[in-house]
Amino acid sequence: MNLDDEVRAELAALEAAHRLRVPRVVDGRQGVVVRVDGREVVSFASNDYLGLAGDKRIADAAAESLERDGMGAGASRLVVGNHRQHVELEAAVADWMRRPGVRLFNAGYAANIGVITTLVGVGDVVCSDELNHASIIDGCRLSRARIEVFPHRDVSALDSALARSSGRRKLVVTESLFSMDGDEPDLVAVAEVCKRHGAVLLVDEAHAIGVAGDEGRGLCAAVGVVPDVLVGTFGKALGSFGAFAVSSESVAALLWNRARPFVFSTGLPPSVASGNRTAVRIVREADSLRRNLHARAAQLRMQANVGGAGVSPIAPLVVGDDAAVMRKTEELLGKGLYVQGIRPPTVPEGTARLRISLSASHTEEQVARLAAALS
Repeated sequence: MNLDDEVRAELAALEAAHRLRVPRVVDGRQGVVVRVDGREVVSFASNDYLGLAGDKRIADAAAESLERDGMGAGASRLVVGNHRQHVELEAAVADWMRRPGVRLFNAGYAANIGVITTLVGVGDVVCSDELNHASIIDGCRLSRARIEVFPHRDVSALDSALARSSGRRKLVVTESLFSMDGDEPDLVAVAEVCKRHGAVLLVDEAHAIGVAGDEGRGLCAAVGVVPDVLVGTFGKALGSFGAFAVSSESVAALLWNRARPFVFSTGLPPSVASGNRTAVRIVREADSLRRNLHARAAQLRMQANVGGAGVSPIAPLVVGDDAAVMRKTEELLGKGLYVQGIRPPTVPEGTARLRISLSASHTEEQVARLAAALS
């Protein structure tokens, strides 16, 4: 068999297992009402938690920079791609997050890989929650450190893993708001365990930034935990693209030199950085949007039997079977509601689910329609 024959056989196997992914096409601006494959639907599939992806203020800031600064950064930031817009965005994030060190990355995936592989290597140990995002899993593997996977949100198991582990450095990695389950770890307890064992704490706040905490600074800020490194993204609640790592000045300086996805990638387009800075300003003042989001999340949980907890805009409905969950996605589309079915390997075997994602822009009527359709 040649390569194409082998690939076609692999695709056929995925299709037979109901795991073949075929992307849909969206027209126009993101929002709670979008055109998906030519059909107007109410979307409950986006990570646009505050409804900012289509915000004209962010688009205008990017457009102004695009006209003035051009399209591309031209090179990595360590060569000639370190644009003034990048520097000003890092300063804005540092002021917002109240930490001195900030490094930009082109995506949250790149940020997690870059930070983990910078902090640990051969001879170190990294303890990772079993439901951490793929970017964290890949970062752990690429680091070549010894990996200890602990049961989801199990602080006692983490304590035991750290107690029996030895190495030059111990790193604990967890999400603050888990992207597929919408639940939260006990960050205070995790931080205490790290302190007791002299471990470094990395928290991925991708789905909590903008959603929780004073000025939308995330769940760590909400409970008074200051991790050694915090990773956040601009591509979810902030409605744009890119990511950042927040740390001490010394760690940020090390990322300049050791974070391979940062060192060997062209910098973000200056226009994106400019739009992101406007998004930061908007999110810091977006208490009313956060209240709307939390109200819609509470409404859905009251009206439908879905998962998630606290302020989480993520509400999973576990179906189990891969084929069944995709049928339910199609059934909901037929009712003008888009909820994406999520299958392994994104989630564990046997836990295929509808991943419902709420936005501050959803209305009570739209959420009630979804709850009725789910019932």
